[in-house]
Parts: sequence; structure tokens; C-alpha cells
Amino acid sequence: MDATERRQAILNRLETATAPLAAAWLGEQLGVSRQIVVGDVALLRAAGHAIRATNRGYVLARPSSRPRRVLHVQHGRDQVAAELSAIIDAGGTALDTIIEHRLYGQITVDLLIHNHAELDLFLERMAESSTLSELTNGWHAHTIEADTEAQLDDIQVHLGELGILR
Repeated sequence: MDATERRQAILNRLETATAPLAAAWLGEQLGVSRQIVVGDVALLRAAGHAIRATNRGYVLARPSSRPRRVLHVQHGRDQVAAELSAIIDAGGTALDTIIEHRLYGQITVDLLIHNHAELDLFLERMAESSTLSELTNGWHAHTIEADTEAQLDDIQVHLGELGILR
């Protein structure tokens, strides 16, 4: 399989995937290293394919008709679980976190947290690594998606009740 065929195979797998696909898994499936897959994904992105990297692997970004809202918050590490639980419990999905860093500019990290199982996995991984939260005084934004504007309103109210909405 040449590089062009391999990239097409990556796209095909992403189009049919129901969960994020890890670069290591894709490499095993295609008979190449994880690093080759990472390079292929970078080239696919440069060619205009909407591939998002999450903490669980790659997903193909699909257009959504669900309402979205960007909410600005400030809190410490100790309130992450409460914040994301409030979003999920109100029927929302935390799509990403946006941080304005004084040195690196805007940094966007894909979350794609839909339920408590995904939240638990995220919290485990967060506990194992350092984050930029210490460098931003806790200021960040989330892109939130829900089925209705009313659910987004509820999420905003719940985050306000937590005292973290800015």
C-alpha cells in the first residue's frame, strides 16, 4: 500500500468509526508506525479534511445542526469535574476548551465529552498530566453543544450557580 492509499484508508476508517481511533491502532491496522499515521493525518488536515484529535484518538468532524455556545469560565483544577458534570447533566456536550496563553496565543483542545464515562476517562488522564490551567489563572472557554437552546440556557445557569461563569 502506498502513502496515498494509506491516507485514503485512514479517511475510510474515520468515516465509519463510531468512536475515536488511536494513531497506534491505525498504525497496527495499516502496517506502519504511529508516527507515520500522525504525519498522514497532518497531511490530510492540510488537504482540507476535518480531522480532529481528541485525548482518545482521531475523529472526523461532521457538520452539526445542534445549537452551540461558547461559555467563558474561570476556576481551578478542583472544579473541573463539577463544571463538566453540570454540562453533561443538562444534556450538553463539551466540544473543546479554548485557552488564551500569553506566549502561545489561542490554544484549542478538543474534548468531545458526551457522558460520564468519557468524563471519568478525561479526569483520569488529566490527573496523570500537567495542564496549562496553572498558566492561565483558570480563565478559559468551552464550546458547548446541546439539542436545544433551552438546554444551553440551563447549562449557563448551572455554571453560574457554580460561580465559575464569567
